[in-house]
Amino acid sequence: ASDSLSEAFELPPDEIVEAVTKAGTRVTAADVAAAGGLSLAEARRGVVALAATLGADATLEVSKSGELVYLFPSDVKAALSKASSAAAAREAWNNAKPAVFTALRIAFGVLLFVSIAVIYAALFVISTSGSSDREDRDDRRGYREEGGFGGGGFGFGGPTLYFGPSPFDLFFYRPYYSYGGYSSYDEWDPRPQDAPPQMGFLESVYSFVFGDGDPNDGREKRSLAAVAATARRNGGVLTAEQLAPLLDPPPYAPPSSTINVNESWVLGALARLNGRPEVAKDGQIVYVFDDLQTTAGEKGRGSKPPPILEEQEIPFSLADEGQLAMVVLLGVANLLGAGYLGVQLASLKGLLLPGWLGLVQTFYPALLAYAVGFFAAPAIRYFGLNGTNSEIKERNQARNQWLNVLRSGEVDGKLAEARTYRTSMRRIGEGDSVYSTDKEAAPQGASNDLDDFDKRL
Repeated sequence: ASDSLSEAFELPPDEIVEAVTKAGTRVTAADVAAAGGLSLAEARRGVVALAATLGADATLEVSKSGELVYLFPSDVKAALSKASSAAAAREAWNNAKPAVFTALRIAFGVLLFVSIAVIYAALFVISTSGSSDREDRDDRRGYREEGGFGGGGFGFGGPTLYFGPSPFDLFFYRPYYSYGGYSSYDEWDPRPQDAPPQMGFLESVYSFVFGDGDPNDGREKRSLAAVAATARRNGGVLTAEQLAPLLDPPPYAPPSSTINVNESWVLGALARLNGRPEVAKDGQIVYVFDDLQTTAGEKGRGSKPPPILEEQEIPFSLADEGQLAMVVLLGVANLLGAGYLGVQLASLKGLLLPGWLGLVQTFYPALLAYAVGFFAAPAIRYFGLNGTNSEIKERNQARNQWLNVLRSGEVDGKLAEARTYRTSMRRIGEGDSVYSTDKEAAPQGASNDLDDFDKRL
């Protein structure tokens, strides 16, 4: 058991496996960092851990210039699962996660119906028990009170309690409604048939309360990957104006009599990708990323990155308006029912209710907390999202300001100066290897010694 636990802690992170899958089977640490939006330090540690876990399925090569090249199987995930039981378990969990979380969202929706059913069933039992108690006493006394409304009461041999009309009647005593009023859910769909499948109603309950996640999740990695790809396509050198639309810059401040050098917001990306600032001849700052200019595969330049990475505003819910309206109605019904049930139970304070009603009485605080939280959580989230989305708009506006400056030609001179720092991509081919772990060391060493002797001769 301890061996399996230590093996789990030594597994390469998921992002390394995903990055290697994107980068190809023959990669350098720079390839992996650029593909996965990882720092070079993370990429170096990750490929070593991945190669160590795969064992003989991975190969390490050393080039003539001293660069390390890793050769991985074409299906890294399958090879990793085969080599490690902990990796197989992690991959199985990754595959099952979408279904598990969907089931949890559906279960939360079911919980609303369970809460409504429990609350109104309890109210029904209380109401009918009170009515039955009154009728028994009326029969014994030989008369029946007139004008009585069966809106609620309870008796266990004690005084009958009256609380007026019950909201329970609105849901169960209307013959012109289908029972519960839920029959229209399966038929109502105003969208065209060729539209994407809509969110299920039970999932929309969860969506109303908790939302559907942040569409900007993982943005930091996408941003770093875009910076790395842009740097590689520009000879390993960028200016602040090229970096700004991909990062989180402040609003653009045009230089007046002095040069605008407050570019501290680039330091995070610079440190993670081993970049360095250089002062050009005209006093402008450019950023050089030498360590990214090494590749072992055909995907060295990668796909063309976008000129700007804008954040998406976070929606309150992805559910349809009709679904949200139904969720609100059911939530209100649950809240009113919980409040009315609390009044009934409070009037029975001191009485030990038997059987199922006693269980409802015990768990009533949980029912009330669910009913109140059902609206409190989305209310807090709604007001929080207003502020969050306002900040997102401001950041996107700043990114667009920098992009407009880049496209306006205002910094063409700075870009021309930056191009003088460009370096070509260093491609490490299979013929550049002087050592490989899949070959015996002695013959390789002898061959390299002979090559060195021939060069010296």
